[in-house]
Amino acid sequence: MKFKFARNELQKICSYEASEECEYLFCILHEEDYLGDHKGSHVCLGCTLNDSISKIDRFLSEAQQLDENTPENLEYLFTVYILLMYLTVEKLHTIFKFIGITWDFVEENWKVLVEIRKWANFIKHPKGFLFTHHPDYIFEDSKDIDKSNKTVKYLDFDFVSKFYFREDEKKLKQTILEIGNKENIVVLLPCPERLTKEFVQVCREFCEKIKNNEHFKSILKNHVILEEEL
Repeated sequence: MKFKFARNELQKICSYEASEECEYLFCILHEEDYLGDHKGSHVCLGCTLNDSISKIDRFLSEAQQLDENTPENLEYLFTVYILLMYLTVEKLHTIFKFIGITWDFVEENWKVLVEIRKWANFIKHPKGFLFTHHPDYIFEDSKDIDKSNKTVKYLDFDFVSKFYFREDEKKLKQTILEIGNKENIVVLLPCPERLTKEFVQVCREFCEKIKNNEHFKSILKNHVILEEEL
């Protein structure tokens, strides 16, 4: 159900109606007010970003066929979901670096991008989590969370933020000491509906920032416009 709701949120940027061919938000970059003011031209960037959104949309559609309450399904669904989101975030960060949107701005205004990246790091670089014994997975808003139970070790976003923001030998050893060779480990996964909703908002704000910043537009237009031969 969580992933179904997540798709509902994503669909809010998947029906832009500038033309019959457009299905995703980043089609708007083809419009004259954004990047597409050349006759017979094509904004490659819009297609590249739309491709990433399309993959997320496709996965969320297929995810509805699996019971996310089954532990092995939940781990699988979250792994694929967060990595697809992460690949899109990395594309956005590449653009940010190129046009001059700073990491400080992202941390302050687009926190969900940082959250997605750190959860992806948790998946990609497990550190001491690799040595846990049959960890459980539940969503952050689950009614089954009981942090007063000292026999259970909850790995939430605070834990992920502390240990999984970069490769570090000391943090590797510390995570092994804290959670390695232990049972009763529970990972509190971010709610995909919330994460997707916040991500959708960032995508909208990013497009508006391009629209309203002539400096960003001038940088991008030299590199993302495909001039079609007449």
